[in-house]
Amino acid sequence: MAIPITIVGLGPGRWVELTLEARDVLVEAAEEQQAVYFRTLVHPVTEEIRQHLPGLCIESFDRFYEESENWETLYTKLAEEVCTLAMRGSVIYAVPGDPLIGEASVLQVLRVARERGLKARIVSGLSFLEAACNALEIDPLEASMQLIDATQLAALSSEELAGKLIPTTPLLVAQLYNRRLASAVKLALSEFYPDEWPLRLVRAGRGAGGTGEAVVELPLYELDRRNYPDQFSVLYVPPVGELTALRVPETLRYITMRLRREPDGCPWDRQQTHETLIRYVIEETYEVVEAIEEGDMEKLADELGDLLLQVYLHAELARQEETFAIGDVLEHINAKLIRRHPHVFGSVEVSSAQQVNQNWEAIKRQERIAAGKDVQAESALEGARRAAPALIVAQDMQKRAVHAGFEFPTLDDAFNKLAEEIDELKEASTPEHRLEELGDVLWMVARIAGKLDINAEEALRFATRKFRLRFQSMEQLARAQGKKLSDYTRPELRVLWSEAKRLSTGLHETA
Repeated sequence: MAIPITIVGLGPGRWVELTLEARDVLVEAAEEQQAVYFRTLVHPVTEEIRQHLPGLCIESFDRFYEESENWETLYTKLAEEVCTLAMRGSVIYAVPGDPLIGEASVLQVLRVARERGLKARIVSGLSFLEAACNALEIDPLEASMQLIDATQLAALSSEELAGKLIPTTPLLVAQLYNRRLASAVKLALSEFYPDEWPLRLVRAGRGAGGTGEAVVELPLYELDRRNYPDQFSVLYVPPVGELTALRVPETLRYITMRLRREPDGCPWDRQQTHETLIRYVIEETYEVVEAIEEGDMEKLADELGDLLLQVYLHAELARQEETFAIGDVLEHINAKLIRRHPHVFGSVEVSSAQQVNQNWEAIKRQERIAAGKDVQAESALEGARRAAPALIVAQDMQKRAVHAGFEFPTLDDAFNKLAEEIDELKEASTPEHRLEELGDVLWMVARIAGKLDINAEEALRFATRKFRLRFQSMEQLARAQGKKLSDYTRPELRVLWSEAKRLSTGLHETA
């Protein structure tokens, strides 16, 4: 019984490079007058096959390249067509190079075939990889070469590119066959490589016994300015230096390792410990918050980088101490996010953010049980934040107490308690007593904020930002009058404040 799908590798570009098994399949198809479906006719070996096997019926899927609206769905549609043909009778699908090296369409065909219960036979061929490495005179294993199909590369988003490409490692981009695709590839590579970055274009059917120029050198910006007539080209992208690839995490990892390296690193960085870096983690976190509050996205990108540096520095310290490494940090957060989002990465269904929060707490409880903790004996305040600004800690603890049933019945009751605490503060006569009573006042302010569904920390930061803008406006008004604030009387300062308040109205909302 004939196998429904036979996938044949056509080699890198010449008849003499076809395997004997591939030739046998093509010869048999010609004798039996069976059509062979080429993924594309834009391949140098096509004409030679026609010359050697003039009776062979060749069909192609080139129309899919014209009909497809985006690269992402191109091979999926092609695979569906191959398998549809196979449902009617056996089909021979011929692809450039080797079917399982840099040939994304074949993987899609195999996937769809499995879904439809169809068997497939692979007839290997000499891949483009051998021919390209021959022309470039490189060993892909020694160079730790990356390999990607040009069509796949063109379909990747910026976020996907960041996780896919490592610009500090050599890259081969396979099957670059027209200017339209070259343009998309150029845009993708421009995310990580300079416009002037030197590339080497290996032209199929040239060199390794072929004729013409095997390798063409060109800068990245010229990639889509070349013609690709009847060619299946391979693009070689040399690696950039560790300090040149500024848009990938590997560079930051290298920099932190270099800063801490003995004896030629940075003396200051080498002296740091987890403890000495605490202040910088806190400072950078608040600077991130400030950038968000100011709505300054460029500043936010900069401050997030500073915060990320702290993560990498702590990870590098731990690596040197042999306690953990950046991989452990990534493993912990990735596993935690997957585990705590079963409604995204699993089969759990949710209908609201509130349900997500309930599931989150239930999962955290199961994690504590798995860690051997006696959750039945835990305080209701277990898990409340401690290493955070006091207002955040207070509200987090209050929320847990409320969940356990400890709450003021009404908002008025909370206001009455606040008034009581203020009276006690007024009556306090010693510094210690005042400190304690002021703390009680702030605690009640945080509790009232919680009852009003207000983040107390954000409210205080908002008021502080508003004061800063109004005070700076007062200073500007005073300078315009040739004065300092200390030159004004109390009544004059109140007038100046009112004017500054009028001028700055609304500014704090976008600052």
